[in-house]
Amino acid sequence: MSAPDDPSKRALETALFGRFHHQPIICEASSKWYGKALIKLSDDLRNPQAVWSTSVLRSAIILTMYELIVATSSHGWIHHAGAISRLLEVRGPYRHQSFEERLLLEAARPLIIARAAVEAKRSFLERPDWLQIPWALDPDEKSLRDKLVDLSCLVPGLIEDRRDLARRKRNVAVLLANQCSWDDHWEQVGRYRCIASALVLRCDKLLKDVRAWKEIWDEQSNPITLFTLPSGASSSPDYPEDLFGPPTSFHNLYEANHFSMYYQVLTSLLRLTYECHYEASPTASDMTTCTIDRSLHLKPGVELPPTDHDDLLVERRKCAIQVCRSVPYHLSSELHGCGGVYVIMLPLLMARPIFRPQAEEAKYIDRVLAHLAGIWGNQTPQWFG
Repeated sequence: MSAPDDPSKRALETALFGRFHHQPIICEASSKWYGKALIKLSDDLRNPQAVWSTSVLRSAIILTMYELIVATSSHGWIHHAGAISRLLEVRGPYRHQSFEERLLLEAARPLIIARAAVEAKRSFLERPDWLQIPWALDPDEKSLRDKLVDLSCLVPGLIEDRRDLARRKRNVAVLLANQCSWDDHWEQVGRYRCIASALVLRCDKLLKDVRAWKEIWDEQSNPITLFTLPSGASSSPDYPEDLFGPPTSFHNLYEANHFSMYYQVLTSLLRLTYECHYEASPTASDMTTCTIDRSLHLKPGVELPPTDHDDLLVERRKCAIQVCRSVPYHLSSELHGCGGVYVIMLPLLMARPIFRPQAEEAKYIDRVLAHLAGIWGNQTPQWFG
């Protein structure tokens, strides 16, 4: 447990309290606790005995959450998540078989995965030992949420391989533009296509596994219900039911968190799978010119190039609509304070680029984000720079 005077815990609690009650002075006080926590963490990391303690790991996790909430900079949380990643990897998976240390691992994994995805670098968490050993003594303790996080651990590695594949494509294009021999031409193209096809198979398998997780979750939890929120309960802008359909609600915020996490993973994976299919099926002209891969440089509102897998894009749009349908529930302060704000923020930011800038769906998301910034002082749109 955290010590009563743990400055990282005091910083997070003060920030949350100040945000929820709209008290700037209290929010400002949280920054002082944050400064003290940084000093203490720095001292502990230099202490050979303290560096292995659970309190150091816990403080690093709490400070990452603080950065996500307060967003003092666009990369602050990434630096803290990097520290968590290094601490965990050095400690090894066997140190996290006890109940307390496994809870810390479970809290840290989404933060490490998010950092790895942003930086397009695979994480040690994708290794089988990290997916199995912490729960080996108590396999029944691995929840459905943990199993979804297991699947999401594989996504950063696919993103890294996707970037590497794009680099290979550019290298092949340059080689062909330099008029290499015909044999070298087909050797390079053949090697490229083998790598691309293998990556497509991995994406397709993970996509299938994520969808299978959702089927199990639906059967076991059956959490989604439809009902009218209490009058004045939702703090969100007017919900356009004619645009998205009836709003979705849940039995509790814990189930809503599962829902949001699933659509985060699925949205990322659908685009990644689409791009890999596109890379794996280049036309002759693609491979004989120096055309730079367009899909790496897409801006919000710019459509992906057409392929035979447009159904993936259609499903991605449906994911964004599902996220929008859950907004009134998540922003119901009467039901769960400000907790839902931080659950729905990332899915909304991921859903926004799926719609064209002038689409009504995009305008609604913009209104919600602006509303949150005005009411909660929330700066989470800075998360990804």
